Amino acid sequence: MKKHTKPLMKVPGIILASLLGIVLVLFLVLWAWSPGKIDPYLDEEGHVPEGSVSEILRLEIGGMEQGMILKGKSGQNPVLLFLHGGPGNPEYVMAKESSVGLEDAFTVCWWEQRGGGMSYSPSIPAESMTLEQMVSDTVEVTNYLRGRFGVDKIYLAGHSWGSFLGVHTVSQYPELYAAFIGIGQVTDQLESEKLGYDHMLGTAKAQGDKKSLDKLAKYTLAGPESITTEYLMLRSSILGKQGNGVYHIPRSALSLLLSVLRAKEYTLSDIYGYAMGSLLSLKSPANEAVMATNLRETLTEVDVPVYICHGAYDRQVSYALAKEYFELLEAPEKRFYTFERSAHSPFLEEPEEFMRIIREDVLP
Repeated sequence: MKKHTKPLMKVPGIILASLLGIVLVLFLVLWAWSPGKIDPYLDEEGHVPEGSVSEILRLEIGGMEQGMILKGKSGQNPVLLFLHGGPGNPEYVMAKESSVGLEDAFTVCWWEQRGGGMSYSPSIPAESMTLEQMVSDTVEVTNYLRGRFGVDKIYLAGHSWGSFLGVHTVSQYPELYAAFIGIGQVTDQLESEKLGYDHMLGTAKAQGDKKSLDKLAKYTLAGPESITTEYLMLRSSILGKQGNGVYHIPRSALSLLLSVLRAKEYTLSDIYGYAMGSLLSLKSPANEAVMATNLRETLTEVDVPVYICHGAYDRQVSYALAKEYFELLEAPEKRFYTFERSAHSPFLEEPEEFMRIIREDVLP
């Protein structure tokens, strides 16, 4: 009896060719969707309004090329520099999908910080991402904006890690800023992690979530060295599921990924940088500084108005500690806003209320 082996030998080759074809199609689709372009603002007659800005920039900041997106509908509006979270998690896409509308009130610079998104490079050593370097980069971007738009002072907003970076920046360079807006304000992150851990345990027990309990049992939070990358990823996953993480109404990691993939402002390289930069930042001295610092002891006075926006359900960055820090902080003017339907991202979860505060309290 003859053995028919040749057709069978062809099967792996056919499968491999099919897989390569699928990968190629996906690559072409992503390439088509992600040209790295941005649409201009247009009026009802199809003209670009005078003074409006909608562009992608790549400038040398701190000795390396860094990317940013400028958006604003009117040249009469003040300038805002937005410091994203992470470090390493740019938030322009999330703000765009949530229709926050900051560009209605400001000319906004969505800067993607050293090592993240458009500013990622495989040649960047994680050890170069220090708090001091990030403050220096922030001031350099600030001075670019001041010069380009001809203003003495700009507004500074920071979310999560960006709030930590922002409050350090305005404390050292108050002459550059009209006000600071802290969103999900970091205060004493090591203590926040301990409180969050206890909350996760209690919630998991109440829900009978043995899987989460077993995973959490592997960790004991003591000093900053116990807050490992693996723990942070687990914490984000469990808090997110419990409604106390980045969003109060949970969003899957896939939905967040699709948001980035759909953004035509990003090139394929930028998308790769978005993914790699978020991992790089977790190993950076900047992230270590967050865990090792208690602002209630180290930074309790700034010389600019301060507006803190915090979600009531936030356990990723403790709401209670942020409120305590606000009470200690001395500033020319200060206000604290509780977002009753939000966790860690109130500007994305309740954008209408966030913009009401901007228009009625911050800008006047």
